[in-house]
Amino acid sequence: MPETDAERFRQEAEECRQLAASSINPLDKETWLRLAAEWLKMAEEAERRRPRF
Repeated sequence: MPETDAERFRQEAEECRQLAASSINPLDKETWLRLAAEWLKMAEEAERRRPRF
C-alpha cells in the first residue's frame, strides 16, 4: 500500500503502462501511455509539494 500521494500516483502510472503493453489497438495503447505520463506528472508535483524535514 502506498504511503504517499506520489507513490500512489506512480503505481497508477505503472498500471497504465501495463495496460498499454497488453493493448492490441494502437489508439488504446496511446491513451494508456498518455494517462501514465499524466500520473507521473502528478507524482512529480506531489513530490515537489511534500514538506522536507
